[in-house]
Amino acid sequence: MVKLLGIGIGTMDIYRHHGMMYPGGNEYNIAYHASALGGQAAFMGVFANDEVGKILFDTLDKQGIDLSHSHHEEGTSGYAIVDLVDGDRVFIDWNNHGVTDEHPFEITEEEIIYAKQFDVVCTSHYGRLTLEKVKKLAQGGAHICYDFCDFFTLKDIETLAPYLDFGFLSASHVQDKEEIKELLEKVVTLGCKIAVATMGGDGSIAYDGKKFYIQSCIKVKASDTMGAGDSFICAFLMNYLSRKADESSDLDDKISNSLHEAALFAAKVVTTNGSLGIGYKVNVNDLKQILNIKEREEI
Repeated sequence: MVKLLGIGIGTMDIYRHHGMMYPGGNEYNIAYHASALGGQAAFMGVFANDEVGKILFDTLDKQGIDLSHSHHEEGTSGYAIVDLVDGDRVFIDWNNHGVTDEHPFEITEEEIIYAKQFDVVCTSHYGRLTLEKVKKLAQGGAHICYDFCDFFTLKDIETLAPYLDFGFLSASHVQDKEEIKELLEKVVTLGCKIAVATMGGDGSIAYDGKKFYIQSCIKVKASDTMGAGDSFICAFLMNYLSRKADESSDLDDKISNSLHEAALFAAKVVTTNGSLGIGYKVNVNDLKQILNIKEREEI
């Protein structure tokens, strides 16, 4: 059984005009999907003492995800105000003063010992872990998967890649496929074992230092693209790590098959609403109350 730990953000995606809110967040989503796909999953996040924080905690807890190393703090849960345009997510507003921002993980020795028990530890550009904290985890023996998301810079790649086992880049904004391949080569050359670029409707490309692997997009009618990248990453890792123990399986097949399974799973996820398909009705007039929002903060 694959053991996966997500360290980062749990947030509530609030679809204001639909009167619905959906639990989400990069590492939150990955941990949930890992459990749903049969893995042993855990999440290290910071939960607020507001109504949304309780929902975020309970959603993972009911899925059987280990939350023993998460923190509970006074403050406001992370949230994003979202609208859908032809099935694509559009972020209207979000807060930058949630409990994860105000009470970030320090990454203690005890947390490093805990993290290195897992086959992979997932975090991201949005996970609120600094380079030094990622470095501490990696040097302590944890196997790191890092999602650079779509705002990555060459400096990000150069500083983080040496400490990664898996690196994912959202590259749908990069038009030149050769440029994408060069980025993947750079990530791996710097020390990352496998680098993957997702390109939205153009599929994905992986590189392992020896060859490139191409996966086309699985065409479906998307209802909501929220969390598509997280589901892709999770399914790739779960498939690759479960196949890794099979010495009779060729490495090329492991990567190719994992890309295909990831594309299939992401295609399934985008046909549901929200990142996880779990939603709660919300009265937008109650948002300040359920999120512990101070009067100076506007929604």
